[in-house]
Amino acid sequence: MRDTWIRWVILAMASTINFALNYSSNNPQAFQPSVESFFDIGDAKFNLLYSVYSVPNIILPLIGGYLTDRLGVRFSINIFGSLIIIGQSMFTYGAYKEDFNLMVFGRFIFGLGGESLTVSQLPLLAKWFKGGELAFAYGFSKSAVRLGKSANSFFTPKIYIWTGVLYAPLLVGLAISAISGVCGAVFCHLDKKADQEENQGEKVGNKRKVSLGDLQNFTFIFYLLLGSYAFLFGAFNGVSNNLNNVLVTRFGFDTNYAGNLVMAYYLLSAIAGPLVGYFIEIYGRKTQLMLIMTSILFFTNLLFAILKDGTPENPNYQVIIPLIGIIIFSSFYTILFWACMAEVTDKKIIGTGTGMITCMSNLTQSIIPLVLGLIHDRTVEFHAGYFWTEIALCVIVGIGLILDYWIHVEDQRTGGQLALTGEKKNHK
Repeated sequence: MRDTWIRWVILAMASTINFALNYSSNNPQAFQPSVESFFDIGDAKFNLLYSVYSVPNIILPLIGGYLTDRLGVRFSINIFGSLIIIGQSMFTYGAYKEDFNLMVFGRFIFGLGGESLTVSQLPLLAKWFKGGELAFAYGFSKSAVRLGKSANSFFTPKIYIWTGVLYAPLLVGLAISAISGVCGAVFCHLDKKADQEENQGEKVGNKRKVSLGDLQNFTFIFYLLLGSYAFLFGAFNGVSNNLNNVLVTRFGFDTNYAGNLVMAYYLLSAIAGPLVGYFIEIYGRKTQLMLIMTSILFFTNLLFAILKDGTPENPNYQVIIPLIGIIIFSSFYTILFWACMAEVTDKKIIGTGTGMITCMSNLTQSIIPLVLGLIHDRTVEFHAGYFWTEIALCVIVGIGLILDYWIHVEDQRTGGQLALTGEKKNHK
């Protein structure tokens, strides 16, 4: 069954879940100026909607991995998917009641399921796809993530403008989350049926227990990768979470046009995903590519900082240049990172490794938005508060750049495994 066309249905279900998760999780940033104006709040308080999502995920992915091992991958997917639907329901109801604190609490519940759901999917995809197909499956799944963000950036501000009520766009997110819950049930049913055909049942992929002893089995490069991803993914989200607001308040675009620009950025990244995965397998040299992509992100943030402000009468279209930089980084870096992580990690502990990485990245994602929000609110009179925030992001990306160079040096010292192309690895 796993070698039939059913595996493509599995990929479609997993991609739909990723689409829905990222559509709903990014609802706030798509109409940030409207939310801030409606509740009369600044960036620091608004970013609570992202920090409370990330805070539980500092630890939860490891707990989620443990629950997945104890209770089964399929059971965990259904539990975490339910938490997403409950959280989005509370978030939407909070907007309906015009209660910002309830919205924050809904985001917290949403966060209890979000990252753990992503971690739980990976073992199932690895069961259904092997070799080159697995890389394509991951690339396709990541494209669904960006498509979800793109659709959110396009539709959420427009729905708010059309309806004039805060809860309407969130209601759409709730409907999409409900559809993903159905997909999760289908996903798990097909996997259970495949296990039964193989006479393996729940034992497949669920037997191994998480152990602290696993920590000594990870390579030094793995820990360098973990640090790089935590800083760079945190910085990248620091850019993308406030991108609509930056385009509106600093560079002079109206909310609708800003949403279109952000949608185009996500859409182009999504289209590039599978192509990038194929290119990486052909080209190899992953550590060099990571250095190039991180350098692009550094200069992108620097350019955001030094560009002239725009006005509603004269928007600064030069901002499209750093937007292209973000597109290039987001298209390459995540796929490069997970390809490297898979190569330097023993397959028996890859689930634990994924949980550790998710925990660390959520630690930085819970801290960085709050720090950026405080910097913004204290410097709001200077370039709309988005000069020193970008300089702070340059510092964070600079740390990631140092770690990426260290990864490159360490890989060269230990044989250059990450520099090999897919073809060379097959003949090694």
